[in-house]
This record gives sequence, structure tokens and C-alpha cells, in this order.
Amino acid sequence: MPTSDRWFGALADGAAWELTPQDLLENVVVKVADEVEVDVSTHAWKVTYAEAISSALESEVEGIKIPFLGLDSLIASKETDRKQDALDRQRLLEVRRRAQSR
Repeated sequence: MPTSDRWFGALADGAAWELTPQDLLENVVVKVADEVEVDVSTHAWKVTYAEAISSALESEVEGIKIPFLGLDSLIASKETDRKQDALDRQRLLEVRRRAQSR
């Protein structure tokens, strides 16, 4: 089963069923409003999926494996002109510094 089919089906009320893999290719971010709001993207500004997948982390929720950015990729994804991203990046850099000092 393609990855897109698995995450479309993982959303509780089927809010994403009308989306197609082409929607992911044609849009920077696809926002799905379900029980929780989910942003799905094949790249996070400067970080592409291909670059991030090797350091991606994974969590499992109700039998569905959910990959997410590793810390270095997350920090790189915050290299934008947005104020909130600058604040997030500062916090993430501090998290990395603390983790490295242990």
C-alpha cells in the first residue's frame, strides 16, 4: 500500500480521502482538518524529503508508523524569514546544545 494511502486512511474521520498523491506533488503543504490539524508536505522549505529521510525518526500511533524530521532537519527547516521560525530555531538550537553536552 503506498505511503499516501496509509496516512490518508490513518486520519480518524476520513478527512483526507478526497486527496490524491498528485495533490502532494502540486502543493507545498496540504492541510487536513480532522480531529487534529495535520500539515503534510514533501519538503519543508529548504529541506526535501530525500534529504531528510535518512535522519528521520519514527513513532507509532495505533499501529500506524509516523515518520517525522530529525532534529538537524527540523532546525534546517526553520531557516526562513518568518519570526516564529526564527524563535523556533533558537529553541531547537538550545535543545541540540543541551543534548550534545550530556
